[in-house]
Amino acid sequence: MMMPTAYIPGQRYPAVSITGTRCSLMCDYCRAHYLRGMHPVSSPHELYKLARKLYEKGAKGLLISGGFNSRGELPIRPFLPTIREIKRDFNLIISVHSGIVSRETARSLGDAGIDVVDYELLTDRVVIRDVMHLRRREDDFLKGLRWLMEKGPPYVAPHIPIGFHYGRITMEREALEEVSALKPYILIFIVFRPTKGTPMESIPPPPVEDVVKLLQSARKEFSGEIALGCMRPPEYKSSLDEIVIERGLVDRIAVPRWQVVRKYGMREVRACCSIPKDLMSLFDEGPEMEVA
Repeated sequence: MMMPTAYIPGQRYPAVSITGTRCSLMCDYCRAHYLRGMHPVSSPHELYKLARKLYEKGAKGLLISGGFNSRGELPIRPFLPTIREIKRDFNLIISVHSGIVSRETARSLGDAGIDVVDYELLTDRVVIRDVMHLRRREDDFLKGLRWLMEKGPPYVAPHIPIGFHYGRITMEREALEEVSALKPYILIFIVFRPTKGTPMESIPPPPVEDVVKLLQSARKEFSGEIALGCMRPPEYKSSLDEIVIERGLVDRIAVPRWQVVRKYGMREVRACCSIPKDLMSLFDEGPEMEVA
């Protein structure tokens, strides 16, 4: 049985929101809830100060995220010169949750020295229009991904959201086909998680067996590594996680339960699950020996 690796970012790879707790998009499944768990900054100067502080505390990398604007973009352009300085002064690995990008932004992200872009690929117009409140098309997401892979940072990690069409799996297979044709080094799946305080809090997530079927298709069609990302319902961290481990459907699992890590003797990497293999030695913890 192939044993996937557990990715647990923690203090070695903290997440930063460059918009604090603000988000213009306010998708129905999130409503900026997940920004509250990130380190907040509101200016490039604050980002530099925070990066230095986190570096001095032992951070080896940063995930830069935040709320999106009304066009589904992370407002990162004013921060790019500072990110270049952070790379120069602290040599941190930088990944960015970018949202939709233009050709120019894709090139600018690469020029700033960013290592990894985490990119969510949406191909369901109902999710784009009614859940995310975006006046964008599926093609905008696809073009952004292609521009990133052609002109952007060296590593682009497409994420396919599962079940965000009110708990149903709809266009995810089409997204899988698009990603498979582009042949990135990794493909990450995230699963809709009903979140308290959002309009979708009472909607059930997609059935585990349907998620498993999609992952089985991905294993057959996609040539790179496959990861189960950090967003998924808490109860799936035992049921879904154990199924995909037993069936060899993924190579990486983000933030699994400690009981699962211990049961399977999983190797731990203290970083986001999109970290490429040639940077992994900075974060590798080896097999888990104790339960915290």
